[in-house]
Parts: sequence; structure tokens; C-alpha cells
Amino acid sequence: MSRPLALHHLTVRELPLVELVEIAAENDCEAICVFAHAPRVPIPGAKFTEYPTVNRANQAEVLAALRANGIGVGNIEFFPVTAGLDLDDYREAFAVGAEVGAKRAVTHIHDTDDSRSLDTLGRLCDEAARFGLKLGLEFMGLTPACASIQRAFWFVENVGRPNIGIALDALHLVRTGGTPEDVAAIPAEQFCYSQICDGHGLFVTGDYRGEGQDREPPGDGDWPLRAIYSALPAATPIDVEVPSTTRVAQGVSPRERARRAVERSRALLDSIQPHR
Repeated sequence: MSRPLALHHLTVRELPLVELVEIAAENDCEAICVFAHAPRVPIPGAKFTEYPTVNRANQAEVLAALRANGIGVGNIEFFPVTAGLDLDDYREAFAVGAEVGAKRAVTHIHDTDDSRSLDTLGRLCDEAARFGLKLGLEFMGLTPACASIQRAFWFVENVGRPNIGIALDALHLVRTGGTPEDVAAIPAEQFCYSQICDGHGLFVTGDYRGEGQDREPPGDGDWPLRAIYSALPAATPIDVEVPSTTRVAQGVSPRERARRAVERSRALLDSIQPHR
């Protein structure tokens, strides 16, 4: 049996949310991943306000589309830990996300003061729990405070909350120098979800913003995805996150981009047997 997949909005970011739902259904995905909050975070060049969000204005329309197509919501993006964070800034988006059925919320660590960021992360976990949400902590080279899978594990272990786990994005793992062996070293219960994509080269860099918007479907690159996803626990939810500015420029339609991304992700995952 194929593993359930969720279609991330970044894969077809130009589409309205209702069309995202329809395309997810066409490709036999069980869920979508959407933006519910456009944060102000210190990632130069990032323009999160450009992403459509699920909000009070469109909530009823999105929920109707989800129900009509039998699609759920996996993750809502994203709720960074920053210095001086006021949790009131996130409460409405958590509420809307929960009301459309979201299971998880995405967070990153931007505050480089470990003691303060750990305290904030704990309060964020508690706030998410009020809405029945788990937190997925994404490590990435773009956030020096949490720039490796080992650092994400440190935060998850030390925050001491049951509703948080590591979010493994294949892009972030590779560009921060992570390996399949690093994935295997993390206890299975510490993973929250994963985002799958492919790319070229195993070089490490702290600045790969452009590549983040121009990824490859699994199998079109040379990353060790088979080994990575063999090491990742079988129960880990998988999001298909394959934005491609190259294919957009080539005139490839959103439907075709989504179809290929999901098809290639499913083929790879169906061909392996996770070790745990």
C-alpha cells in the first residue's frame, strides 16, 4: 500500500487554495499543507506575504472544498520562534488552522539565545496544544540558531513537551551536511513529519534560498533519498514540497508540476522499505 502524501502549497504556490485542494484530490493525496500566517522573520529576500493564507475570510470556502474532495490539512505554515515573540500574534492563525482540520504547525528557531528560545518554544508548544496541534521543528541552514538535525533534536529533547517533533526537509538535511546515518541516529518517536524533494550535489551552504524555490521531483536529482527515507520511520507523514521556478518559466502548468512531483514521490517511497 502506498504511503499517504500531502501536497504542499509551495509546489503550486500561484494557485488559490480551492484549486490546491482539487489538485491534491486528483493526485490521490490525503491532505494539503498551507500557509495560515505570514510572519515577519529575518530571512533576507523571503517574502512570505506573497503566499496565500487560509484565514477568516476564506475559511468557509476552503473547508467546503476540503469536505467535497475528501482532503485533510496536514501542516499550517509557519510560526517562528523569535526574540520577544508575542504568542497573541499566532493565536488567530492557530484557531483557523484547527478549524479547517490541521494536524500540525510548522516552526523554526530564529532566536540565537538558547535559554530564551527554549522557553519560547515551550510556550509555543503549550499554545499549539490548546488547539490540538503538534509542532514540527524544521532545522535549516537559513536559521543559524537551529541549523542541523542534531540541533533540532536538542531542542525537542530539552523543551520537554509531548506535542513537538523534528521536521525533516530533504533540502535542509542535505544543505546542512546531514546524512542518512544522522537520520537513523534520531529516535523514531522524535520525528513529526518530512518534506520530500530532490536536487543536485551534496555541498553544504547556509544560503540556498534560490534553490528552496527551485527543487526537483524525487529521482530527477542525485540526493540519497532512498537511504534517507529508508532511515526515516515509516509512520512519518510525508509532504510533497517541490516548487520549481524553472518549470514555471518553461510554461509547465501547475497541474502537470503537481502530478509529476506526487507521482515521483510516490514511486520512490513505494520502492523502499523503511528500517523502522
